[in-house]
Amino acid sequence: MKGQEALFNRLNAIKTEIDLAGFLRELADRFDFKGFMLVNIPAVVDDRLARLIVLSDMPSGLIETYDAIGLLKNSPVFATLRRSTAPVSWNSATINKDRPTSEIDSSRQLFAYHDMTLGVYFPVHGSTGDRAAVGFLGNRPDLTHTELGELGIFVLHAYDVYSCLKNKDQTAPNLLTARELEVLHWAANGKTSTEIAAILSLSDHTVNTYMNSAMRKLDCVNRTQLVAKALRLHLIS
Repeated sequence: MKGQEALFNRLNAIKTEIDLAGFLRELADRFDFKGFMLVNIPAVVDDRLARLIVLSDMPSGLIETYDAIGLLKNSPVFATLRRSTAPVSWNSATINKDRPTSEIDSSRQLFAYHDMTLGVYFPVHGSTGDRAAVGFLGNRPDLTHTELGELGIFVLHAYDVYSCLKNKDQTAPNLLTARELEVLHWAANGKTSTEIAAILSLSDHTVNTYMNSAMRKLDCVNRTQLVAKALRLHLIS
């Protein structure tokens, strides 16, 4: 009970998306998950998950490889989230049976490599009609009904906090310089810092400086979140 009260106190103290990411990290730890993800629910035509992620601390390389081998289009989890308002749970023993045969091995190997054998996604809705999901992935037994209910309550409150923070983002377009927007544009198109440096005739260090500056201005914790937020705010296309 004291643990729950402490978490709710943390929620009330959140002022930035970095604070919110820290809260979701703590929530993942509390329920023995390895990582979390706040993601806009993809449309049928979406083919890259990285563009849709708002906040995440998934293991390095997981999302990039997921997109590189094209696993989003036929994802059973996101297909269910598009039509469901109930939490969606999955485990590695059963989830891949709904994928095309050609994707089963690569999907199983990717999540096994990162020790992700179970996950749960909670659909959430913003005041403006936005549809998103908060997911937790890891290697633990199935959630009990009590755990599912408790985690779901925290998720709903956390997304309310996120919606309030998002409404404060209207000044963001005036924060970034033309060079920072240019670097973000190429990052959104899948270019590495080295490739962006070659395109813009800059050093790798300078590109990373622009990237880090944009992260501070947009209150982001990593490059994936930065690109997703810039796309969401229509700073780049």
